Amino acid sequence: MTVYTSYYRGEIRGEAISISLYPPKNWKGKHLPLFAPTPELLKWWKASAQDTAAEEEYTREFRKTLDSRQQLIQLWVRKQKENPQDITLCCFEKTGDFCHRYQVAEEILQELWGGEVGADQLKLTLIQGKTNHPITYPPLVSSLIEKCHALGYPVQCDRIPCGYCWRKCYKHINKSVTTKNCNGRLKV
Repeated sequence: MTVYTSYYRGEIRGEAISISLYPPKNWKGKHLPLFAPTPELLKWWKASAQDTAAEEEYTREFRKTLDSRQQLIQLWVRKQKENPQDITLCCFEKTGDFCHRYQVAEEILQELWGGEVGADQLKLTLIQGKTNHPITYPPLVSSLIEKCHALGYPVQCDRIPCGYCWRKCYKHINKSVTTKNCNGRLKV
């Protein structure tokens, strides 16, 4: 069983499950508010500048929401491990846009997550790391990792690849490839 993420009008693999606070009108699939932001957080986000600082604040606040639901989340994850059918968790934001579904996938689903459906991604086998299989990265992350390797710095991404954190890594690596870590996301 693999859990994918996508947006409502994107490609769906297996059963589609809404994780937005409110699913679209005429939604025929399941709705799982367990992974949805709170109404207050969603309202705050819509009124914010929706810039990097707002994304960081949203991520911190949504982490608190997920922490408060941890027992229910753990039960859901255990149940899904027994489910043979793939599912796709859906929200409104298009692939690559900032969205809470990436945080759910990276921080909660981890080993169950098969990635964002429809993302233009390349295969890259890690030189170092805890995995022994090819991992899929967005093209920008792949090019940054390859840039580090070309300069003699064998790096690995210690987060599940989704494209969610690439903006911070991109800014940091372009400043200095020799830095020892990139906000905890890319390790040199």
